[in-house]
Amino acid sequence: MPRLRLPGRRRSGGGRPLYNARIVVGLGNPGPRYATHRHNAGARVVGLLSDRLDLPLTQEAKLFVGGQGATPFGPVVLAQPRVFMNESGRAVQSLLTQHRAQPPQLILVVDELDIEVGRIRVRGEGGDGGQKGMRSIRETIGRLDFARVRIGVGRPYVNDEPSYHPDVVADHLLASPIPEERAALRAAEAQAAEAVIAILRDGVEAAMNAFNGTPPAEERRPGAS
Repeated sequence: MPRLRLPGRRRSGGGRPLYNARIVVGLGNPGPRYATHRHNAGARVVGLLSDRLDLPLTQEAKLFVGGQGATPFGPVVLAQPRVFMNESGRAVQSLLTQHRAQPPQLILVVDELDIEVGRIRVRGEGGDGGQKGMRSIRETIGRLDFARVRIGVGRPYVNDEPSYHPDVVADHLLASPIPEERAALRAAEAQAAEAVIAILRDGVEAAMNAFNGTPPAEERRPGAS
């Protein structure tokens, strides 16, 4: 997928309510201990978007770190929760309240066990899929009718079989990717950032058409579409 080029942009001040904004939240656990873990893929994508959209993450609220401002695609808020994954709903509710926003204004970026490493999926809405952060959001705000970009981190295997054991899954998510997976996950995170920009620019249906049929990140070649 070609890199989307952005025209000039300008920033607005941080911390004030930004009305009619799209709110992009990348899920993960807070602090450097977790920064490289599979479970923090969504938070890393927000870091990439901060650079791409020139919206520094300088707003430090109790429940999230964020950045906000005008972009070529309208007003945008970026946020990384400062709470653990299973409390993500508190951060999302705080963001919606601060910006007087409704859930359909959200774009969530989240890791996904049942997508292979290197792939992403864009959806306009859906269930929580058992993902603890998504479950917390559903329980807190009562709905999941918003766009999400899911980043494949792969399911762990035990004895050559996919494992659904909670302890095995937790150990997998709360660990950095193995060396053979690192490049593919980095590429998928970069692609996820492009997908968020496509949602902002063209809408979720167009982004789904553009990104859901693409091959795994490690299979793409320069110049490939």
